[in-house]
Amino acid sequence: MNSLLLFPYALLLNHRMFFADPAEASDFNNGILSAWLENMNLNFPISSAFLFIFLIFIQAILINRMSIIFRMGNEITLFPGLIFILLTSFFPAFQQLSGLIIGQFFLILALYNLFDIYNRHKDNGYLFNSALWLALASLIYFPFIIFLPVMIIGGFILKSLRMVDFLLMINGFIVPYFLTGTYYYLKGDISGFIFSYLQPEFGLQFPIFPLTVDILIPLMLIVASILIVLLNFQYYTSRKGLRAKKNIDIIYWLLLFYGISIVLFPGISLQHMVLIAVPLAFLLQDSLLRIENPLTAEIVHLFLISSLFFFHYQNLFS
Repeated sequence: MNSLLLFPYALLLNHRMFFADPAEASDFNNGILSAWLENMNLNFPISSAFLFIFLIFIQAILINRMSIIFRMGNEITLFPGLIFILLTSFFPAFQQLSGLIIGQFFLILALYNLFDIYNRHKDNGYLFNSALWLALASLIYFPFIIFLPVMIIGGFILKSLRMVDFLLMINGFIVPYFLTGTYYYLKGDISGFIFSYLQPEFGLQFPIFPLTVDILIPLMLIVASILIVLLNFQYYTSRKGLRAKKNIDIIYWLLLFYGISIVLFPGISLQHMVLIAVPLAFLLQDSLLRIENPLTAEIVHLFLISSLFFFHYQNLFS
């Protein structure tokens, strides 16, 4: 119930969306199930803004629930959801309803089901579901397919997978693609599904974005956050049970494959950086708890909020 307080917080940080000019979503990596987003953003900007805020709010609740149930923080707090909303809302380029934001919801569901397989020796439905949710995420925003190895590695970290378990995950991933292909076959457009979507472009690219000042600031903040969580790995895994340590290991694998994704998929937009919010939300909560003085913590929070509004309104009068 306390997590409901995150909704007005998300509304406050994203209120700019209600009077910003409608923006066309970048569709280069959007999946076959997110073709409707362009019309939604251009013709129904208010509804698009509400859906964006509602989605990040629901994702924040799921992240809080996972953090509490799986004991991923040193204390039970609402910090993970708060961090997630703050990072997702930090720059204007992030505030857009897109396949990434919708697919991220299914990525979190995939992680939820993956974490739930620990100590479950008979019920393999969670393995199937974790791969199925990830496949749905990739059908909405294709780069999510890069996290399939994370699901498989995570399965081996949490329990001793047999070959039948591995095949179960592969089947779970294939099912949404099979059903989508069947729909397009019945529609008479199976060739379009195969050649336009199942043959995506890959290629190493650097630099990832044009290195302008507007891009460098978000990049520096993201790199600084990643350095913080890398340097604090030992602290994050101390004072925790074996299950929580295994889950945190999976989060670091997620972080690694996020780094791979930003150089593997050409044409990704700046909003792709929002993906870092999921692993950082789980990890940075313990860094916040290390701040013993509540006043210092509030000053840091107010500084971040002030920076957010500065980035949102720096070009308001230009």
